[in-house]
Amino acid sequence: MNEGDRVGDRRLLRRELRTSRATPAVVVAVVLLGAALATVAAAIWTTDPSGASVARDAAATVRTAWEEPSWRAAAAAIAGIVGIALIALAIGPGRRRRHGRGGARVELVVDDGLLADAAAQAVARHCALAASQVSATVTARRVRVRIRPVSGVPVDRAGAADAARGALERMGFGIRPVVTVDAKGVVA
Repeated sequence: MNEGDRVGDRRLLRRELRTSRATPAVVVAVVLLGAALATVAAAIWTTDPSGASVARDAAATVRTAWEEPSWRAAAAAIAGIVGIALIALAIGPGRRRRHGRGGARVELVVDDGLLADAAAQAVARHCALAASQVSATVTARRVRVRIRPVSGVPVDRAGAADAARGALERMGFGIRPVVTVDAKGVVA
């Protein structure tokens, strides 16, 4: 495999793990297009003598409403929220709920739910618990495993973490598990 193929594989893996920015870009483009069309329509409307008086009345209404501080504060708050949301979309990681890894011949993309299920099942088997007593969630860098033990039966937290780590490593993902055991157990 040459270097160009590896770069292409990394690019493919990155594309599968990241979300597209197309939707926010389209929303911004549509809003800007609407504003531009409204500006052109207002300019054309005010050139017509009958439209000019209506436009002057509308402008006067807007001007008097704008003099009210609550309207200005509301407009500023809405503009600020929209601006912060757009900046967050532009800067944020845009990560899909997937993990990927590259190999010598193939790139593997696995849904985070599959990794969570594998870790939870391994911990349930290791601790001899029902599958409903173990839950797991996967974040970007770790797996959080939550165990609800049988009341009065101790759980080996380190052994549970090793079981989860082993299940994830067998799949080829070295994600660090974090195991928490609920203080109150379930009645058997």
